[in-house]
Amino acid sequence: MEYKVCKSDELPNNSIKVITVRDSKILVCRSNNQLFAFDNSCPHRGASLSKSEIKETKIVCYMHDFEYDLNSGKLIHIPSKWNEQNPNWTKSDNLLLFQLSEKNGEIFLHI
Repeated sequence: MEYKVCKSDELPNNSIKVITVRDSKILVCRSNNQLFAFDNSCPHRGASLSKSEIKETKIVCYMHDFEYDLNSGKLIHIPSKWNEQNPNWTKSDNLLLFQLSEKNGEIFLHI
């Protein structure tokens, strides 16, 4: 299925937008002039990723500073301040990514 997200000029570089599709909150962003879309819930502890910082092609969750790659969705860094935590606490899935396309001045999400 294809869903219209917004007009291209409504999502400038280094910006984010949260949309709801089928009762799921999806974060859509443009960073480094690339489009990314993923579940707005952090796979570590469920924090809202829309409150987090996007650095080029990575997102750093505001709650525990876990860092995920936006191209692959993979967890790429856990801060050393959490080394003493129970290993079960530091477990995390990868980001749930979605495909986007941009055509005729509009951005579309594909599920």
